[in-house]
Amino acid sequence: MNVTVKLTGPMVARTGTRDARVAVPDEATVEDVVEQLGERYGPQVRAGIVDGFGLRSDTSLVRESDHEPLSVHSPVEAGDTVRVQVHA
Repeated sequence: MNVTVKLTGPMVARTGTRDARVAVPDEATVEDVVEQLGERYGPQVRAGIVDGFGLRSDTSLVRESDHEPLSVHSPVEAGDTVRVQVHA
């Protein structure tokens, strides 16, 4: 299934884009989406979103359809749009 990721702030500089679409398996979580972003754009992208403890404290993830805050363990569905916000 495909998930769209909206990138903001420093994540745009790390990826060179504001929007990314990644393919993840059914039953995927936000962590799977982040892994795919890292594979496509490099390890600096993954490191900008998660650390060894989960979501970085300066980063938030939100499902665009209902503005639901997400964690790395949150499930995603086909067609979801996830916004990555890095707070300075």
